Amino acid sequence: MDNLLIVGAGPIGLAAGIEAKRVGLSFQTLEAGTICQSLVEYPIGMRFYSPADELAIGGYPFPTPHDEKPTREMALTYYRKVASAENLPIRTYQRVVRIEPLAQGFAVHAVCALHGTLAVYRARCVLVCTGIWGRARRLRVEGAELPHVLTRYDEPMRFWRKRVLIVGSGNSAGEAAIRLADADAHVWLAVDQPRLEQCKFRPFILREVLLRVDEKRITPLTEAHILCIQRDCVDLRCTAGVESLPVDFVLTLIGLEPDRSLLEPLGVPFGDDGKPIHDPDTYETPVRGIFVAGALSQDGFIYVARERVRLVIHAIARRLQE
Repeated sequence: MDNLLIVGAGPIGLAAGIEAKRVGLSFQTLEAGTICQSLVEYPIGMRFYSPADELAIGGYPFPTPHDEKPTREMALTYYRKVASAENLPIRTYQRVVRIEPLAQGFAVHAVCALHGTLAVYRARCVLVCTGIWGRARRLRVEGAELPHVLTRYDEPMRFWRKRVLIVGSGNSAGEAAIRLADADAHVWLAVDQPRLEQCKFRPFILREVLLRVDEKRITPLTEAHILCIQRDCVDLRCTAGVESLPVDFVLTLIGLEPDRSLLEPLGVPFGDDGKPIHDPDTYETPVRGIFVAGALSQDGFIYVARERVRLVIHAIARRLQE
């Protein structure tokens, strides 16, 4: 039985593994996809909002040319090299489906995503670092499940000269609107605020969106409420009144929420924000031996979560000495 099992090999799962190795814990990491699967699913060519030094983990510098904002591809290369340099014990394509309490510790049941084979891992403590990429929020309207309604944006090429309604008031929606407009798509941007300036866009994203609005390459729809999605149009109500827009695609970029399927059966309570309740110092949930870190613990930024996860590992090490 290992001291620790880490669920998730994203940046924070990797940072946890590095620290666990340095304090001498026996551990394994299980990842449902490849390492940093959440970053693999980012839009191709996407640039991070954070500078490179805020993405670095384990004391390894994150090099970028000319102090550029790092891209998805740079980040994937960096984290892969860090995982290899540390020779972390990571089992990829092992999707954890259940955590079973034992008299001492836990049995973690996983399914191989490649072959469907089952495996059971045992550990005294479990640290869940799965982030929030497991479940995208969907609109709760008629037609939200149609095949042309997408909850993730990958790259602009498929939207060339297509009519696209983007729904969302955050950075992901703003950035998608910019890139699709630049790819010659016909873009509407539906937000729930009275003005674009009141949305949750970072300043440089807002600036680029407004520039394309002035150029009539993005059409904003403020105080928008989607009424119904059909195969070739969307009915909505906005500041201008009720409209029916002819569309080829609908991108609903309205946020993500954590997957509760691992923690709820253990009796872990969740707060109003959808995140598991946990001790603010040790990050242990009310279920003794179950810890959370990263976005699942409200630390949404890597530079914050990487420091906090070090404290979590040391709290686990102290627990195991008791």
